[in-house]
Amino acid sequence: MAGGTPQTEALQAPPLSADEDAWNSRDTPPHPSPPEDLNPTDLLVGECSIQELAAQVQTLKTLVQAQQDILYSQKAQIDQLTETLHEERLRARHGAPPAIALPETLQPQQQQQRHALRPFDAQHIAFGDRRLMGLYDARFHSTHTGAIPADLRILPDRIVLVRHAESEGNVDNKAYTYIPDSQVPLTSRGHMQAREAGRRIKDMMEADPERAPDYKLFFYISPYKRSLQTYEGISSQFPSHHLLGVQEEVQLREQDFGNFQDQQGKQHEKAERLRFGRFFYRFPNGESGADVYDRITIFEDHMIRDINAGRFADNSALVLVTHGLALRIFLMRWFHWTVDEFLSVYNPANAEPLVLERCPDAEYTAWRHTKSLYRLTDESMRSLRGCTAEMCSTDHLPRKSLKVSTRLM
Repeated sequence: MAGGTPQTEALQAPPLSADEDAWNSRDTPPHPSPPEDLNPTDLLVGECSIQELAAQVQTLKTLVQAQQDILYSQKAQIDQLTETLHEERLRARHGAPPAIALPETLQPQQQQQRHALRPFDAQHIAFGDRRLMGLYDARFHSTHTGAIPADLRILPDRIVLVRHAESEGNVDNKAYTYIPDSQVPLTSRGHMQAREAGRRIKDMMEADPERAPDYKLFFYISPYKRSLQTYEGISSQFPSHHLLGVQEEVQLREQDFGNFQDQQGKQHEKAERLRFGRFFYRFPNGESGADVYDRITIFEDHMIRDINAGRFADNSALVLVTHGLALRIFLMRWFHWTVDEFLSVYNPANAEPLVLERCPDAEYTAWRHTKSLYRLTDESMRSLRGCTAEMCSTDHLPRKSLKVSTRLM
């Protein structure tokens, strides 16, 4: 370009040889045509100012960004459709009706027969959970009509609640003055109680000869020493192939009564609690019953999500090893007791298994919550002094009225 400016001549590359030109052009895809409002030749003849060049670069960036946005949007739609297709295949595999109206080309030619839940089906069901991708999944939201899984076989058969066995603190309250509450151990009698509780749970799980060979237990336990030792005693009665796993849950710990407990000071605080109200009184440096209620609520919500996602599918039971007050509040939250009803129920005996069993004839589950599919057994109800059948009803509808008490809470 003889007529070019010195600036454009300085930017020009030296001429390529024939070999170099052939190599650079080999298998090189053609460049897309530039937009009509861009004219690169203007840059070589000095007819474009810096401002115009910047404007054209910005226009090109905008076009590229718009194309990227379209691609991202299309990719998100593809991911969504792929996930929906995966879920519908799982539903068809287990005999459930489709959640969406599929095109005729996607409708199965014939209804697949329902089959027994196979060992890894629970994991397959869990992979269909949108929450694994960090997305909202209405099926597991407590206000959604589909809060209960379509296949009830993924729900555990039983949920067993066990208060820890007899501890040193149960025998002598002075133990709390020099041993941290979390480190109070079981007595020798407590160790025997824990093993006996394990034998009772084992007898219950093996009562059905057809299901006995392959049942599984999963434990949630309080981190306190007396709870850990109770778990060890219970689990020692089972072969290892029956133990699905164990998970320590800090939310299942005992009510915090406040650091080392001065015996005289604690008596004064308990007397003050009676005047203030037992459920709402917060111990200095400790918790109130309402505080325990809040953390037990969080635990139950997480546990129900794990249950609905199929973590404990097919002939399994959950065993929760916790403390007296935490156990009662667990039932309070489960059955929606009032504060007054909670206060009317006493702690169960040490190492006394309380069993929530799944209702065998659960029907019309579309509008029900998973909790309403479980009921407290009659034997367990008798072990809870003050508990009535009405309080442990599995009716999913709200109560028509509440009895209001004037006594202190």
